[in-house]
Amino acid sequence: MSAAADLTAYERLAELAEAELAACEAERPEDLEALYAEATEIRASLPGRPPAEAEPSLRRAAAAQQRIGELLGGRLAERGGDLEQVHRAREAAHAYATTANARASA
Repeated sequence: MSAAADLTAYERLAELAEAELAACEAERPEDLEALYAEATEIRASLPGRPPAEAEPSLRRAAAAQQRIGELLGGRLAERGGDLEQVHRAREAAHAYATTANARASA
């Protein structure tokens, strides 16, 4: 692969990472499979060590990936809070049912 082709591939990886971020922000998981497949194919074609000229593209890709991690981490924390509320409501319902059953038996 020529140096120019290498740089084009790194640029495309940055574009794919940014598209992945956009899909995550828009909650469109159906878009991710194609993005992952293309990125995997490109990465398989790259040399083990990127050329120095690829640094701007790699920084863009890394920034998008970091933002994806933050976004998904925030959503996971939100869901964890939702699960905690469900758990507390379930415990309260169980306690209520236990008390109601005890009264009915008495």
